Amino acid sequence: MSNQFKVYNQKQYRPFMTYTFLGINVAVYVFMLLKYNTTTDIMALLEMGANFSPAVIIFNEWWRLVTAAFIHIGFSHILMNGISLYFLGMDLEKIHGHGKFALIYLISAIGGNLFSFAFNVNVSAGASTAIFGMFASYLVLAYLNPDSPIFKQRARTFTVLLLLNFLNGLFTSGIDNWGHLGGAIFGALITFAVGFGSKRTLIKTKRLLAILVMLVIALILVFIGRNQVLS
Repeated sequence: MSNQFKVYNQKQYRPFMTYTFLGINVAVYVFMLLKYNTTTDIMALLEMGANFSPAVIIFNEWWRLVTAAFIHIGFSHILMNGISLYFLGMDLEKIHGHGKFALIYLISAIGGNLFSFAFNVNVSAGASTAIFGMFASYLVLAYLNPDSPIFKQRARTFTVLLLLNFLNGLFTSGIDNWGHLGGAIFGALITFAVGFGSKRTLIKTKRLLAILVMLVIALILVFIGRNQVLS
């Protein structure tokens, strides 16, 4: 067994960042129920830190790009995202390690919320931005490790799931496809930046290029979102 899969196969490995993110999501949901007796009211969502481009620009509340990823709209929303986070996180944190997994999760969330900020005029929230980034991370892992049957199998499965979710979003109201798309794009790019496995030695220029692309996309999205709010 090659060293690149040593962490992946440690049965005693404790993915505490996955537990931490899951715990924060549940705690925020319970807090909203106790404080507002609802998790679907627009004003309650805004007070808690949901993503809303006018609030971000007019009140300079850029922190919403982070906090929105820990807020959920209804029980089914947090249930599905919580299950996805648990199972995806259990694997990905073992693969990447605690720090890199946390980075992938948070960058995916922020990137997805930036897309939503730029192209979605409605209030949005949820961990699905980060979850789509985690899906995309698996696709990049399969690309970086073409000889791994584990990554290939998961990549095929998650490609189908990604496409089905995007298609569902096109025909179902209330689903933030822009956030999902952005999360997937940023999740893929940050995975290239941190690298893994047989190509962990991916030359520094390529890693820096992935970071540069993320920064350029982020600046473009900020420009678009700002113009939409102020126009």
